[in-house]
Amino acid sequence: MKKSHSTRKNTLHKYTKLIDISKGELLNKGISQFNYERVILFSGLSKTTVYKKFGKKEDFIIFLIKSILDDFYVSFKEYVHKFTSFKEVIDFVSHLNFDIETILKDYPIDDFFQHSEITSYVNNYYYLTFGNVIIDKIKEFQKKGEVRNDIEAKYILEFLTSVTKGMGMMLKDHDSKDVLKNYTKLIESALSVKYE
Repeated sequence: MKKSHSTRKNTLHKYTKLIDISKGELLNKGISQFNYERVILFSGLSKTTVYKKFGKKEDFIIFLIKSILDDFYVSFKEYVHKFTSFKEVIDFVSHLNFDIETILKDYPIDDFFQHSEITSYVNNYYYLTFGNVIIDKIKEFQKKGEVRNDIEAKYILEFLTSVTKGMGMMLKDHDSKDVLKNYTKLIESALSVKYE
């Protein structure tokens, strides 16, 4: 009995190792360059064991992405909850400071969009998790009279999602400060309650 418990504990440790190694591989190499066989080998698990538990490479990558997003979701939800006003959100966005060229060089983000099954999964996950957090915050700001309430929160979410995707595309070829300044103005002018 003791040997069985020890074996199970060792296998769980190897699964954890597989997942940790794989997350790093995925974030650094991207989906196309992700080497499923290599991460299995480094974990110390057999291919049969891994394929039985996680399935083919694409299924395992979706599992990894969900795991990464689940980790990020908790922090995201806590962070969004701290915003007490729409003005705070606008100030935050307008003062973002990051080097998009380094991010695009270090992380193969474009590779992600080449895999429609995975992109579709992430899109659905976004709406069911992050999207609901954003909708709740929009509704809160609508009740406070800070965001226009003549438009349902779900449509505002879709607008913000589209704007964010557009901003991401613009950041590839334009100065990040200029992009953020213009998109911040766009969001503020479209959503703020107009006092006359």
